[in-house]
Amino acid sequence: MGRLDGKKAFITGAAQGLGACFARMFAEEGALVALTDVQGDKVAETAEAINKDFPGAAFAFEHDVTDHDQWKSVLAEANEAMRGISVLVNNAGIGTMANIEAETWEGYRKVMDIDLDSIFIGTQAALPYLKKNSPASIINISSVAGLMADANLLSYNVAKAGVAMMSKSVALHCAKAGYEIICNSVHPVFTRTPMIDPIVQMGGGGEEGEAKLSRGIPMKRLGEPEEVGHMVVYLASDEAKFVTGSEFRIDGGMTAGRVGK
Repeated sequence: MGRLDGKKAFITGAAQGLGACFARMFAEEGALVALTDVQGDKVAETAEAINKDFPGAAFAFEHDVTDHDQWKSVLAEANEAMRGISVLVNNAGIGTMANIEAETWEGYRKVMDIDLDSIFIGTQAALPYLKKNSPASIINISSVAGLMADANLLSYNVAKAGVAMMSKSVALHCAKAGYEIICNSVHPVFTRTPMIDPIVQMGGGGEEGEAKLSRGIPMKRLGEPEEVGHMVVYLASDEAKFVTGSEFRIDGGMTAGRVGK
């Protein structure tokens, strides 16, 4: 018996990085997984690789998370393929580096559209499926940047902080409405995925770049995708059915070290 036997998960941003890691870990624990990403060919390859080890577990869909109509159509297709949706993982996201003077309106809106507004669109569209397939779970991937500010991460800070607060509001609504649906946010620190490659290169690349990037992390290293994945698996499982409206920090002590400073 896997921890996620019978679960049917919809995971955005699943072509690579954290989303691909979550999808594989979910399949290992017995879930069916719908992988979605704007990179259609790449997400299909990721699903195919999962199906080689877990036949029939993964389904791939090309999906722009900023598109209202695509959310409706892809959710409907995933629901048909898996015969239900009981877990929603809002993972799709981008990052930019700019302060209030350097950021452009276009850059700000792009980060907000993908990192925050898509969660509103997707959660609203997915709720009917989650209600029919409860106990259900919504897991929103935020960041330590949603809990602590950086002068050069204006748009990312705002979007990821919004993810945390939206998660709490959705959690309270579902609880008060009597839905058996939990909602939580997960806040990783710099994690070894393609998303941080440009930042590592800015620091000199390789071990030198990673060392510079991890200087502010008390445990002095980057996170691994699986370390975030273990938390996401827990939140998707029935083990977490009384856990809602919470934020989970997978950060090597980074935010704890900033308390009071």
